[in-house]
Amino acid sequence: MPEVRKGGALRNGPVKRRVRALCGEVVVERQRYRCRGCGRSFYAGNAFLDSLGQRLMTDGVYGIARVLALYAPYEQSSALLGELLGRNVSASWLRREIVRRGTAESEKMGEAAHDRATFRVAPEPAAPSRSSGRQYVEMDGCFIHRWHKKGGMELKVGAVFSDPILRESKKRKWIEYKEYVGHLGESARFGERLYACAERWGVNDAEELYVLGDGASWIRSLHSEYFPHGELILDWWHVKDAVWRTVRALMPEEAERVFHGRRITSALFVGDVPRALKLVEQLPASSAKRQEKRGALYHYLESNRGSIPNYEATKARGIHIGSGVIENACMDTVGRRFKHRGMSWSPEGAEALLHLRVAHLNRRHSSYWPLFDRRRVA
Repeated sequence: MPEVRKGGALRNGPVKRRVRALCGEVVVERQRYRCRGCGRSFYAGNAFLDSLGQRLMTDGVYGIARVLALYAPYEQSSALLGELLGRNVSASWLRREIVRRGTAESEKMGEAAHDRATFRVAPEPAAPSRSSGRQYVEMDGCFIHRWHKKGGMELKVGAVFSDPILRESKKRKWIEYKEYVGHLGESARFGERLYACAERWGVNDAEELYVLGDGASWIRSLHSEYFPHGELILDWWHVKDAVWRTVRALMPEEAERVFHGRRITSALFVGDVPRALKLVEQLPASSAKRQEKRGALYHYLESNRGSIPNYEATKARGIHIGSGVIENACMDTVGRRFKHRGMSWSPEGAEALLHLRVAHLNRRHSSYWPLFDRRRVA
């Protein structure tokens, strides 16, 4: 495939694009168009230019290119393919291919999940359970930078897993069976996808179901709507983090921080929320700003009172109480691909890439890229 390089600035007039062909370098002028309906701009000749030379490569090379783009930046993926295989696949083609396929598959999955969550179709028979009857659902949000706009976007990530949770060391555990869910959009649509995934795991028939989160209101809403039969647990890491962040902001002396922080976390670890709230009220706050921080911690614990169990007893029963699984899920699905230095994303590009990346991590990509499984590329 010819190597394609972009030249010129983005403007309303024609933009030059240089294509390296067998007969030499050819300069093509492309006209930029803008859709009056949605306001998006595009170049009508891109599809034709990207198709030049595709017959020089096999489907397997294109399959490798698509998979590589799920794990490395588009420019880097293009350069690696040229260096290792001697074949040039432009970064712009990779980007458009990921967005096209990812958008189509995400919409298809969203419609299927909506039908499943609203009981328009009969539930699929659950796969044979590999667990001991104890299953988990965890949720969290990851922020990424938005292209050409201030602020960021929240990618919602979920993980469904079950026992056995294998222990590698005293502080490290390994989840043998798990599946990820990711979506950029409303929490209700994310909840439908998470429910459809969890249903395949048979959570509706699970002997024990635990839903873990950081206490966000949308997580409590999804729990009450889709997993009311499960026990909602405010994961212990976020509880400790909220307490220690507050005491560090309120008190300058280290000894005073340790004293108050240990008292509050000790009460929370055994599930004594009323005592913990009283201790929070007694925290010294010498200014209005510090009083606001103390009130935020009090509100956080009060609003999540029903999801704060006796962590000591819960852990003794072998129940997972931490956020390690969902934090790793956020890193696997989002952090390692979306948060490189200087990266920013459009909503369409982020959702498409996230969907394909999650599907590949779950080994569920064969429905639309069957070549990967057949040739063992994935």
